[in-house]
Amino acid sequence: MLPRRYEIGIGLFTLVFAILLLTVLIPMAVASPETVASMVLSPLFWPTVLGGVLLVAGIALTVKALVSRPDPALETGVEPWERGQVARIAAFIILIVVYYVSIPVLGLVWASMVAFIAMMFVPIGRSMSFIGGIVCAVVLPLLLYTFFYHIAGVPVPQGHLVRLP
Repeated sequence: MLPRRYEIGIGLFTLVFAILLLTVLIPMAVASPETVASMVLSPLFWPTVLGGVLLVAGIALTVKALVSRPDPALETGVEPWERGQVARIAAFIILIVVYYVSIPVLGLVWASMVAFIAMMFVPIGRSMSFIGGIVCAVVLPLLLYTFFYHIAGVPVPQGHLVRLP
């Protein structure tokens, strides 16, 4: 848990970001054709759904922080970050950059598989089984590729090395 003022700040930031996303960023950045076969296949649908979920989460975080009683032990101060926490954040940032750079070479599906497997080795605390992680890392990108490319007809970036059918 964090001190109450931090929780309120996080909730308000999430709320403001969601409003900005829904009112400015999505309308400006996402182009949608006039006629779409299904609302779910519209390029505006999923960003709007995610913005709405973010809006609800911001409201929930803010309300929870406002109605909860402050914990006196937490209000005295925040402990500084430990070296392991900074190392995990740095590892995730490096993995995200490598993932982004590898998409044109490997393709979105293969790069996602490699990134998911690599993220399994960054310790977060209690983790899932190794076999379960490998299965999720392989199955999830393949299922998403199958849906978007073969069912929804959305082109998925393919790499130069290996192409999926």
